[in-house]
Amino acid sequence: MKLDREKTAIVLIEPQNDFLTPGGTMYQHIAEQLEKRDTINHLVRLLDQARGKVKIIYVPFEAFKPGFPELKPGGPGTEGLRGIEMEMEADWGTGAWLEGTPGPEIIDPLLPQDGDIIVRGKLTLDAFHSTALNYLLRANEIEHVALAGFHTNWCVEATARSAYDLGFRVMVIKDCTATDTDREQDYAEEVIFPRIGKVITADEFLSAIS
Repeated sequence: MKLDREKTAIVLIEPQNDFLTPGGTMYQHIAEQLEKRDTINHLVRLLDQARGKVKIIYVPFEAFKPGFPELKPGGPGTEGLRGIEMEMEADWGTGAWLEGTPGPEIIDPLLPQDGDIIVRGKLTLDAFHSTALNYLLRANEIEHVALAGFHTNWCVEATARSAYDLGFRVMVIKDCTATDTDREQDYAEEVIFPRIGKVITADEFLSAIS
């Protein structure tokens, strides 16, 4: 497989402390998989070797103010996954993605570098839905979207589905993703993603842009 560098972008979803750092609200659930899959080291190598060759686009989750005043109490925004996250405990307080805490900050090993694009406004599972991601990909004439980040069967999958529907050629870099269990990861890799695009490794992606 060969990819046109000018038409290829890595989209990295939510590499933030609440997921990836001890003490984060959701770290305890994903920690075993992060270690087993060596996900952070794969991501560091992917970004280091791809930077300057293809566009690298970060889509972090947007922070909420403490107490979640942006969401109506009891409203639909407080149900499902978001409602669960609002009650989770971190070393720095109750609730995920709280403004003024380390939770929404990107982890040090994966900090953006000069030339990387940071897309703001993600408040949903799908990285396209509440952001300018589609515009920025189109404006940069991107055809191939390579997805990485967290969680595999939540935000990565939701974004992959939208990218496919929007007409992009989709790849999921499987060893640069992780979720809470083998069962969830395997189902996404083996059943969902092959129906959306290609499932590849970091080495295969780097070879394709070499």
